[in-house]
Amino acid sequence: MCGIVGAIGLAHRPAPAEERRILDRLSHRGPDAEGTRYQDGVWFGFRRLSILDLSSRADQPMVDGATGVSLVFNGEIYDYVERRAELRALGHSFVTSGDTEVVLKGYLEWGTSVFERLNGMFAVAVSDPRRGHVVLARDRFGEKPLHYGRRSDGSWWFASEPSVLRSAGVGSGRVDLDRVLGFLALGDVEDPTGSYFDGIVQLGPGMLATLDGTGIRTLRRWWSLDALLERSWDAGPATDEEVLATLDHAVSIRLRSDVTVGTSLSGGVDSAAVVSSMRAVDPDREIHSFTASFPGTSIDEWDRAASVGERHRLVMHRVEPTVEGFLADLDRIVDHQGGPIESPTVYAQWSVMRTAREAGVTVLLDGQGADETWGGYPKYVGFGVGDLSTRLELGQALRMTRRWRELGGLPHLALAQGAALTIPTSLRPLALRVQHRRFRANAGIALLDAHLEDPQGAPGGGRLLQRAARADLGRVVLPRLLRYADRNSMAWGREVRLPFLDPAMVELALRSGWVEGLTDGWTKLQLRRAVAPRLPEGLPWQREKIAYATPTSVWLEHPGSVEAVHDATDSLQNAGVLATDASGLDPWQLTSLARFMEQNGLTT
Repeated sequence: MCGIVGAIGLAHRPAPAEERRILDRLSHRGPDAEGTRYQDGVWFGFRRLSILDLSSRADQPMVDGATGVSLVFNGEIYDYVERRAELRALGHSFVTSGDTEVVLKGYLEWGTSVFERLNGMFAVAVSDPRRGHVVLARDRFGEKPLHYGRRSDGSWWFASEPSVLRSAGVGSGRVDLDRVLGFLALGDVEDPTGSYFDGIVQLGPGMLATLDGTGIRTLRRWWSLDALLERSWDAGPATDEEVLATLDHAVSIRLRSDVTVGTSLSGGVDSAAVVSSMRAVDPDREIHSFTASFPGTSIDEWDRAASVGERHRLVMHRVEPTVEGFLADLDRIVDHQGGPIESPTVYAQWSVMRTAREAGVTVLLDGQGADETWGGYPKYVGFGVGDLSTRLELGQALRMTRRWRELGGLPHLALAQGAALTIPTSLRPLALRVQHRRFRANAGIALLDAHLEDPQGAPGGGRLLQRAARADLGRVVLPRLLRYADRNSMAWGREVRLPFLDPAMVELALRSGWVEGLTDGWTKLQLRRAVAPRLPEGLPWQREKIAYATPTSVWLEHPGSVEAVHDATDSLQNAGVLATDASGLDPWQLTSLARFMEQNGLTT
């Protein structure tokens, strides 16, 4: 896990002071080592968080002496042991024991098809002087960020975080008004192909680009979410034994590390399942867990987490975030996030990562990704009923509806998303214009001509549940959570690994199509059933969903919060983002947006 930055098409190497300033902006992502390389107009910079092969031999940029091909790489390749053995059989030799050299030698052997062979999270830049271009690639779901943009001198730059690019002079210095409009009007927090900095975008998940001194030569997908859904959806559920074996394998390869590995633990089934697999594959390992706790509130999960900790012999750390701590850290949180946040819930994970650093635990496994792949959100019940009804499977639709009413009523329906996923593609622009008009009472002059982008992403076919899965995995939910996880962890020099986003685990999760479990009154039914024997009795069958929640309504009443919201509203009105009427808008969103624009000196 590291921070990377680079430029293509430079007339000369950046001055030492500029290199220092840029690398310092990435120091939190890589506190252990740094390096730079310049050759023929291409400059690479790197900050290292040492996790595999802690020696200086594994530092970056890494260069192949025979070809001059060089690489900077952020992330982890979990199956590097297997890929290294494969490459050795093909005649390659290695001087390091980590994963970076595997990526480099893999590129030399297989070219850009190497990325299809890797099980990991990554943002990679490869300078290939044989072909006169630089290759950029990002992992399947976008766990690792990769931003890029063009500077006024014509050079193209990339970096792990957009503020690094802005410090190098990339972008216009204005906020991206289309992103601001989507954030305020629709709660669209994260576009995995864009940013809140005008002139700075992201390489999308599963995308690959080649650049030379003239700019972007090619931009294509090396991996497709649509193709995954098409071959996996309704292919037939796995057995419980397959679920456990696949999860255990995903966890076991994510335990590969030369530094301490622990876990974040809530009171829910996802993180508990990860813990149970950690113990299953390594019975004697000392496992540190970190739990956000809010004593005396209805969202406190400490007792449930503690029952998991007792069963699996964890060294538990109780983290108690406070509103005072959130307000004190808000500027720093927003700075590291590279954009506004939707609520203080981000602070719970931020606090967990800080405590992990204090405890000396560098890597944390996490249960994120299970809800989006196994169908864990209650809103999927409504989509399931709609799915069955549109296919005239009315008997099963009625059974699903009756079952959830017996359990206390149908969950809250995501009507806006459901409408967006069901209306014809030709009508989507009209629906967005209607949404924009509804926001006009709140919009300042700067937003009146902004374009409201479709937060569901590109339209796709398939059943309604399948379309919802595509939207949430590719655009609506997962990219936001991955941005939060990456920035929160890297702010404290920690690494988060997600077993539920292992390619085999994702494919297995989608095979069920989710309908069977929803008909029986459960989200994630097969996952719950498979892991239940490993967990405290009753825990897999709880229905409350809390995750990284914070008591936001209570925190909003704090005098410091009231003052922060008031100041933010004034700031956004002065910037032309808001009209005098800010009613109906989320106060936390306003606060974080104003702080983000002020910190980065962004105008409208």
